[in-house]
Amino acid sequence: MTTTDSIDIQRAADWVRNADGIVIAAGAGMSVDSGLPDFRGTDGLWTALLPAGMTERDIGSLTQGDCFVDKPVDAWQFYGRALQVCGQCKPHAGYALLKRWAGDTRHGAFVFTSNVDGHFQKAGYDEARVLECHGAINFMQCGEPCGDAIWASGNMMDEVDIEALGLSALPRCPRCGQLARPNFLLFDDDHWVETRTSAQWERLRIWLRPVQRPVVIEIGAGTAVPSVRMFAESVRGPLIRINLDESDVVGEGVGLRGTALDVLSAIDAALA
Repeated sequence: MTTTDSIDIQRAADWVRNADGIVIAAGAGMSVDSGLPDFRGTDGLWTALLPAGMTERDIGSLTQGDCFVDKPVDAWQFYGRALQVCGQCKPHAGYALLKRWAGDTRHGAFVFTSNVDGHFQKAGYDEARVLECHGAINFMQCGEPCGDAIWASGNMMDEVDIEALGLSALPRCPRCGQLARPNFLLFDDDHWVETRTSAQWERLRIWLRPVQRPVVIEIGAGTAVPSVRMFAESVRGPLIRINLDESDVVGEGVGLRGTALDVLSAIDAALA
């Protein structure tokens, strides 16, 4: 069912109160309240960050796994600006609410997210309790790749004039000297190094074993790329699905229609 009435807000609050562990499953809608637009659409981040002279029709080529090989300057202008934007935005108050709820449970929380913005870690979540299923924009890898090394990007793009980037100025792999790229998964991507994400999967499996009464809070997860939804529905326990549009839940759970921050704030009020 999908509703935002007080009865179902209270049901969600009761599940959170009685849980001994919280699984946070977050899609792009979780970041919108932080001022980071959704990636898709005419007003999305993908369109806003296109290099000069490119249009929305060119986005497809910059989401393919070979874009850093076929058009490295355009790709780095595009994703380098995205890295800057993600670093400048601050996580909204909903991150702190979830973190506080988790602090009242025996096992705390584990985050599963398709977002590559690193906002959970920025909001103070333990790096060892976050699974970024598509990788993260603030970690780098060799574009070839020459190995499985992954390193933090740090502030490498803070002072860079993105539009002026040329081939000689692009980030390089410290091991082989070839061009580097962000360590996130693109479409048809044979170059993505998944060792960091694989280790995150193992930590999640270990964390879940002793949790007896988990509650899954799914936030802003779409159906176009259903990674987060599929994971959220695979975890035992009630599902709280927060979404502006596609909020229906099959089985034990409740769908709450609204933005991440609005609905999380309503649940927090019910908890109080």
